[in-house]
Amino acid sequence: MDLSVKLYRIESQRLKSSEIYYLVKDIRVKDRTLKVRERIGKTRPTQQEESELNSTPSITLEVKSLYKKIDLSKGQSKARYLKLDDPLRLERTRYWREFFSLFLTTSEEQYFEDEGEVDYVHGTTAIEGNTFTVQQVDDLLRRGLSPSGKSLREINEVQNYLKVREIRESYGGKVTIQFIRRLHALIMDNIDLQSAGMFRRIDGIGIVGVDDAMTPAILIEGELQRIIGEYYENLSMGWSPFEEAVLFHYRFEMIHPFTDGNGRVGREILNHMLTRAGYPRLIFTKAGREDYIDALHHGNRGLFEPMISRFIDLLIDKRADLFEDILKGKINPGSQTLDRRART
Repeated sequence: MDLSVKLYRIESQRLKSSEIYYLVKDIRVKDRTLKVRERIGKTRPTQQEESELNSTPSITLEVKSLYKKIDLSKGQSKARYLKLDDPLRLERTRYWREFFSLFLTTSEEQYFEDEGEVDYVHGTTAIEGNTFTVQQVDDLLRRGLSPSGKSLREINEVQNYLKVREIRESYGGKVTIQFIRRLHALIMDNIDLQSAGMFRRIDGIGIVGVDDAMTPAILIEGELQRIIGEYYENLSMGWSPFEEAVLFHYRFEMIHPFTDGNGRVGREILNHMLTRAGYPRLIFTKAGREDYIDALHHGNRGLFEPMISRFIDLLIDKRADLFEDILKGKINPGSQTLDRRART
C-alpha cells in the first residue's frame, strides 16, 4: 500500500453536539466538480489512520463515485441510435480501467492486459479464417513458439500483431490515410508484400452476404477522406463517440479499401477511436464472430439501432465479470487468485 498516493480526504460536519467525520472523494466530469462521502465515525482518525484511509481504495466510495460520474455524463453526448439503457451501459465501461488500477496490482493489471491482447489477436484473425487456438496465439506472441502444422501465412497473420501493438501503443493521433495504410502494411507484412499498405486498384470485389457493390477503386481515397472528416466533425458537434466510431467502422468495411485485410484493419481503427474516447478496446472473440457479422448485416439493411446495440454487447465482454466482482467486493486488494482459464 502506497501511503503517499492520496485518493481521498477527511472532512467533518457538526451535527448538534457532536462532530461527524467522513471520508471524501472529489470527482470531476468535464466542467463539473462534486464529491461523494462515506461516514467513518464521531472520533477524528489519528494521523496514521487518516493516512491509511486516504490511500486505501474504498469499494463504497468508488461505487458511489462511479454512479455519480455516470449520472453527470448522461446527456453530454447526442445520439441517433442508442437505446434507452445504452448510455448507462456505455458509461460503465469507461471506468473499467480506473477500477482495475485501484483494486488490482500492477502485475495483475499487466496479466489481464496481456490476456486481452491474446484473445483479441485470436479473435480478429479467427474471424478471417485463421485456425490458431488461443493457446497457440499465446505461445507465439508471448514465447515466440510457432506451432507445427500451420501455414506460414497463418503464423505471420498472428505474429504481425507484435508490430501492430507497438504502433497502437505509441500513436495517439487522429485517424488519417497514412495511419490506415501503415496499419495495413503491418497487418499484411510477409503475407502480401506487393499490396501491403496499398489501396486496391481493381473493382468487382464483394463481401459475402452483401449485395451492394464496393466503392470503385478510383474513389477509395476520396471516400475515406470523406468519412474521416465526417467522423471528426460529428465528434466536434457533440455526437456520441461510441456511436460515431461504430458507424465509421461499418462505412469503412463497405468501402473495402484493400484487396485483403479490410476486417483486421477496420477493427484496429475502431479500437483506436474507442480508446481515444475513453472506452476499453473491443475484443472480438471467435465465439462472437457471428454476432459481429450479424451486427454489420443490420447496417446493410439500414438498421443502425440494433447494429449499435449489438456492438455494445460485444464491448461488454469477459472483463465485465471482473468489474462486477470488484464492485461487489468479491475481490480484495492483494488477495486475488488469478487462475489461467483453459485454452481452446
